[in-house]
Amino acid sequence: MPLGIRHIEILVSNLQKSIDFYSGIFILIGWEQVDVNSFKYEDTKIYFKETILSKRNIEDKQRKILGPRHLCFNANNRKMVDSVGEYLNSGSFKIIRGPLEVFDEYHPTGGYYAVDFYDPDGFILEVSCN
Repeated sequence: MPLGIRHIEILVSNLQKSIDFYSGIFILIGWEQVDVNSFKYEDTKIYFKETILSKRNIEDKQRKILGPRHLCFNANNRKMVDSVGEYLNSGSFKIIRGPLEVFDEYHPTGGYYAVDFYDPDGFILEVSCN
């Protein structure tokens, strides 16, 4: 097996709501659903597990934990990023920014196209291409 990330497990407050949300995103960026609670692209899997904590407890715990700020999924092209933006808009999901060309400290001359948004539990996700 090649080096890389084998899997990521994400705790969610409502498994079905999260599966519905992520399946809509993942189909647009080339991931496949391989089980009732997991998706795969090449050798990387993402698993979703419903936590027994209430949503309020999750929010309280998240404030106390330092860790990743967001996950970014690579897109093949701008059309793929735009299709994710359209999906998010059609479902009234909360978009942070985009789709747009990003000019920031990491990309001062642009050339980076992205959409940033929240999943149903408020975790930040991004889909982007160069």
